Amino acid sequence: MSAPIIRLGHRHKRLAYATFSLLWVSGALWLAFHYFLGVEGDFGPEPNPLEKWWLRLHGLAAMLALVALGSLLTNHVRLAWQRNKNRRSGLPMLALTAWLAATGYALYYFSSDANAAWLPLLHWTVGLAVPLALTLHILAGRQRAPGSHTRTQRRKKPVLHLVAQPPVSASQKARP
Repeated sequence: MSAPIIRLGHRHKRLAYATFSLLWVSGALWLAFHYFLGVEGDFGPEPNPLEKWWLRLHGLAAMLALVALGSLLTNHVRLAWQRNKNRRSGLPMLALTAWLAATGYALYYFSSDANAAWLPLLHWTVGLAVPLALTLHILAGRQRAPGSHTRTQRRKKPVLHLVAQPPVSASQKARP
């Protein structure tokens, strides 16, 4: 019996990528609307009306991301840890995730005027870097995994190498 593989199945990978993409995009959109796309109101600058919706979507995506993380911990992370695989990029990914969960929790439950200048900064500076860290983690895993190839490499058809035949003379071609 072969050992379970660490790589994610196709459906699992797509759901995890979709969840973490939604989380990142909603956070980046909230950031853009909060800091750069405010509107001018009757009494000065006001938050963009869409800002609260991006934050709500980000909160929902964060809950989904915790479920996705739990699904990764049961096999992907556990098996990789047991086999001492890809720890160099996996541990930072877990640390980034824990940091974002902790700072997100703090933003929701402990945000105040006293920490409004620095607490969000602790969260979103790290959050913006996650796609780069995830890409590095995926690439590191693919380099180490035997038989792992990119999608285009897997689709290539094998090249047949034919044994060279001696040249055929004109008189041999003319024979019936």
